[in-house]
Amino acid sequence: MFLYRLLKYSSIGFSVVLVFILFYALVFYKKMDMVFFPYNSMYAIDFTKSKTATAYAVKLNSSIVKTTGRAYWKKDLLETSLNGYCKYIINNHKVFLDDYLNQKFSPGQIKEFLLKRLTADKDLAGLWPIWYCRSAGYPIVENDEIELLQYHFMMNDQQAIITDSLSIFKMKIK
Repeated sequence: MFLYRLLKYSSIGFSVVLVFILFYALVFYKKMDMVFFPYNSMYAIDFTKSKTATAYAVKLNSSIVKTTGRAYWKKDLLETSLNGYCKYIINNHKVFLDDYLNQKFSPGQIKEFLLKRLTADKDLAGLWPIWYCRSAGYPIVENDEIELLQYHFMMNDQQAIITDSLSIFKMKIK
């Protein structure tokens, strides 16, 4: 009934919804429904099962790039994208879809098409730290150095205690 009413109201809206339904049905049929989850921040840390967690930070010329002064949506965007980019670096410049599509499709044009369209371009992804610093309000000039850090911490009596830190990426602006 909804589709019929939508068709009467807007043929363009009907077409968009129909394409979405067909696409999602195909994705479900191919057992690829998990394809959408890596792009959502749907996972939280459950400290009742694990008292350890990981956090990431960006340093520009040895100073932490702060996001707390940004509007909430921008702070959230910067934190979420930092988390995703650091995991991308740690996983040898691969995202979930690289492994997933390699598992679901045999070598061929379809797999190559999907990999090219749905996964990160490695050259452009290398520029992400520059975008991050600029989005956080920091100007970038020649000879600046950007570093990504990974912090491991554990919760103890409602406080986070850093147990380890590691530099996972460094670049010098040319």
